[in-house]
Amino acid sequence: MTMSLEAYLAKLNRAVKTRSGHDLALLVSKDNKDLLSAVRNFSSFSAASDISTVAHSTVKNKDWAAIASGSCLVAYLYEIERDPVLAYREQNTLTQLFNRVVEKNDNWILPVLYTITQQLRHIAVEADTILQNQSNSQNSSTEKQERKLEEAARTINRSLTVCLNDRNSPLESSRKQGIYFVLSVLFKVYFKLGVLSLAKSALRVLNSSSAAGDVPPLETYPKAHVVTFRYYVGILAFVEEDYEKAEEHLSAALNLCHRKSIRNQQRILLYLIPTHLLLRRQFPQAGVWTQFPDLARLYQPLFAAVRRGDLRAYESHLAAREATLIKRRLYLTLLKTRSAIVRPRFFEMVYRAKDRNSRMPVATFREGLHAIGIDVDDEQVECWCAVMIYQGQMKGYISREKGIVVLSNTDPFPKRR
Repeated sequence: MTMSLEAYLAKLNRAVKTRSGHDLALLVSKDNKDLLSAVRNFSSFSAASDISTVAHSTVKNKDWAAIASGSCLVAYLYEIERDPVLAYREQNTLTQLFNRVVEKNDNWILPVLYTITQQLRHIAVEADTILQNQSNSQNSSTEKQERKLEEAARTINRSLTVCLNDRNSPLESSRKQGIYFVLSVLFKVYFKLGVLSLAKSALRVLNSSSAAGDVPPLETYPKAHVVTFRYYVGILAFVEEDYEKAEEHLSAALNLCHRKSIRNQQRILLYLIPTHLLLRRQFPQAGVWTQFPDLARLYQPLFAAVRRGDLRAYESHLAAREATLIKRRLYLTLLKTRSAIVRPRFFEMVYRAKDRNSRMPVATFREGLHAIGIDVDDEQVECWCAVMIYQGQMKGYISREKGIVVLSNTDPFPKRR
């Protein structure tokens, strides 16, 4: 059934008057069926002025009339005209205006803020993709333009500030209830842009407000908000090689994640699995590989090589997955795993093969490495042994004069490596 623009706007106006945030969030979504029906027959030459005229005559509140007009124009440009670049411009303007409206309201309006900020992020990504493709096809050599997503980040950051700075509403109706959702949207933008420093900066602002008692306890927020927030904080810690903190947040996210959210569980495990290996020397149970075949394809051959102390196989599988691991910010951690676990296990295998001789020539380790296709000189082997001794993966000392590694008679390769 076709809905006129006037009927759609009247419906939106009722949602505003009754402060029905969830209904309003559905109505301003660019793919809402009633909204698309209402704007489908406008002319591309006069859509903006025509929509604005009808909106301001139907919705009496000036701010909400502008928001209604903006939502209609975004839907028209994106879904009817199929122009994400122009749709982004209107969506960013709409979000900036809506931030000012949010400041005048309490938490009833948050579902609308969630929809508008997420929509801004999605359209910005699509607009950037189109502009990048156009630039590539034209072999453009002009000065690099700012990405739409960078501009969107500033707008969404303002949305977060509007939530954080609500000092007038009682806690049960405060806009602060939207902090973790909007921050998670901002995290997604920063991760997409690859500017993790800005994600850390936003997190510091939140931590400062929390320390001052200005933010309700994390456990009082919806589980979905907490899971996403914990996930991104866990990745930030992972990238900074703070594996204890990464384990804490990623484990919490996994425990709170809905059991049917297989995709989200997989995203969390992508980082939690190597964290457990590096921290606890803990391998996933076989059922994990069965339940998450994508993780099995990525990790199972690597982990099998770790179990065997097969340095050559580990190097080979690591090289084969290098591009994927770098993209996911996993590569450095798996290099660390090589030096912290796989290499010490291989050196222990050489030690065992030589009848556990406590006075191991450096050349013997070098020959063992050569046998699996890793050609290094004695100096490099000594360097690796020195690192392992320093990190507690090998007990003993190096006699450079005699060219040997003198290993402890008791537990020369401690079990926790």
